[in-house]
Amino acid sequence: MRNGTKLINGKLLYPGEQLSVYETVSPFTEENGYFLAGSYLNGLVVESLGGGICQVSSTLYNAVIRAELQVDERSNHSMIVSYVDMSADAAISGTAKDFKFTNSLENPIFIEGYTTDDKQVVFNIYGVETRPANRTISFESVELERTEPEGEKVVADPELPAGKVSVQSAHTGYVGEYWKIVKVDGVETERVRINKSNYRAVPKTASVGVATDDPNVATVLKNAIATGSIEACKAAAAQVGAGIIDPAMLLGIPAPAQDAGTPPAEAPAEPQPENPPQDNGGNEGGAEEQQGDNGGGE
Repeated sequence: MRNGTKLINGKLLYPGEQLSVYETVSPFTEENGYFLAGSYLNGLVVESLGGGICQVSSTLYNAVIRAELQVDERSNHSMIVSYVDMSADAAISGTAKDFKFTNSLENPIFIEGYTTDDKQVVFNIYGVETRPANRTISFESVELERTEPEGEKVVADPELPAGKVSVQSAHTGYVGEYWKIVKVDGVETERVRINKSNYRAVPKTASVGVATDDPNVATVLKNAIATGSIEACKAAAAQVGAGIIDPAMLLGIPAPAQDAGTPPAEAPAEPQPENPPQDNGGNEGGAEEQQGDNGGGE
């Protein structure tokens, strides 16, 4: 986040000029100052270079709409995020998802961006204020639909060692809208829909490590994954981790469930932060993000 904010800080846009966040902050490489962090990929949270950049773009998006600049391109995340209100996010995912905006004012604007000691992202947009003093704007997130995830999902992960199971919590699906409310002398005069966003529902998902040279272990894990049961995969992974190969598991018969006192090797996804941005003239983002799309895509 700090690196992406730094790359945007100090940008000057003349009237009619456009800024692409992806072009400004890429490439997502160590040489360009990025580290591994969480991002969305195919319904999972994964570690990738540039993870967290979406909190930067989302914070800037909120500053841009409060400055009432022209938004040219904006996409929501594939799944809901918690560091901004529903539909107030702006995902970055390679060239497929970018946040672009144009200085639609008659004077230049200057973008200030920085991160605070407590890992807050702040953007302020400076220019000539031409809006009447008695006119105010605010924003409202409206939930239209909610879809609860069903069942559970198991996927093989060749990057994880055999016997490792990483379980990620389910994500509720939403359809939401973001509205701008204009008031003059405290009386509402206009209500404009800014965007409509769709967030997919994703069931509780287990990534099962299958990296092994042992054909028996590979077979046991393959059969466990084929059941589609997270508990069966945990049981198989626990036995593999203990060096036990149950002949029944080689035949595709599920392993018995584990005792409560024998926890599996599990690495749950880290929780999302819950610090929404503050509307204080610019825009301020929440705590360090672990759930953002990034340059690698979804």
